[in-house]
Amino acid sequence: MKFKGKSFIAIVLSPEPPYQDWFKEIDRIIARTPGFFIDRPIVLDVRGTKIPIEDLETVLDGLSERSIRVFGIDGISGTRLKPGMPPSFGGGRLTADVEIPETAVGNEPVTEAAGQKTIDKTDTPKKAVKTGASDPDPAIKTAEKPVAKKADRQTRAMPEANGSSIVITEHVRSGQSILHPDGDVTIVGSVSSGAEIIAGGSIHVYGALRGRALAGVSGRDGARIFCSKLDAELVSINGLYKVADDFDAALRNAPAQIRFEDESLVFEQLS
Repeated sequence: MKFKGKSFIAIVLSPEPPYQDWFKEIDRIIARTPGFFIDRPIVLDVRGTKIPIEDLETVLDGLSERSIRVFGIDGISGTRLKPGMPPSFGGGRLTADVEIPETAVGNEPVTEAAGQKTIDKTDTPKKAVKTGASDPDPAIKTAEKPVAKKADRQTRAMPEANGSSIVITEHVRSGQSILHPDGDVTIVGSVSSGAEIIAGGSIHVYGALRGRALAGVSGRDGARIFCSKLDAELVSINGLYKVADDFDAALRNAPAQIRFEDESLVFEQLS
């Protein structure tokens, strides 16, 4: 048996009482950028808070209602956790705070610049599942584990606005993120591994798609993903996603389109 390590970008949330006000900030982020928390590992940081287990249950329930999935809890003994709670999690060091996107103006895309936390764990099977983003929020931080350091994620957006769509006229490099929750995104170039495109509508990539593509994040089942070469790490439409291990081998490195149909993702080769 062989074990492999993987590095994931994670967001660290630090809940602060009164939790009703803290959740209002979370709701405001989601209202501005619906794709902010989609498919991201979330670590809950409660170090130094001595949070009662009942309050922790309230926080976890509130996050679950918002389709925010907690990967682990940092700063609490595993013996205090109840069955069904995320495991106790430690390690990593804090880096820069995440800059929460400002509200979009006109046709300009909402952008974000986020740091990361790299998390190593053994591979587990992944299947398509349905998943539930002012000033920088001090409750949201990033951290980085030193074993597999990557460049901080940055937003690269040089759009040519056309209605509700934007066009990026260069390659999207590793660590960069394009976020446009109001419409389509077209990339005239390739999307590198470690980069991501998040769009409220469809995503068009006139080049190789090697990173992550999340379309229809505003709840649009009709959104699609088109690319000249499918080599993605993850694709998602309206919260339903598949990772590279689940792709049809016949479509790898081929022109493809992906669409949402009957609560599943349909992959088709483009001629």
